Amino acid sequence: SWQPGKGVALQSPVGKMVDSYEGTGLQFTNYVNGFSGTLDWILHAGGLKVQGTLPGVSEEELRPLVGLPNELHPSDHLSMAADLEILPLSGQSQL
Repeated sequence: SWQPGKGVALQSPVGKMVDSYEGTGLQFTNYVNGFSGTLDWILHAGGLKVQGTLPGVSEEELRPLVGLPNELHPSDHLSMAADLEILPLSGQSQL
């Protein structure tokens, strides 16, 4: 529930949004001098099921490279991708 000073409450017309990376252990999407955190999301609503996601990178892997960007990751944001399956609508038979 929304609380004053705790951010913005958003509602989607397609229903509750779910983080495609939920439960994957993704630690961050941005890792720069003095900051690491999640700034990027892949959100989806009902009717979709996550089949897989692009793995994240650990802080231990980035520390010797002095964070992002670097020669292996040319952006200050890590790449993200999710394979989503479209689920059949209720009452429809699968082909």
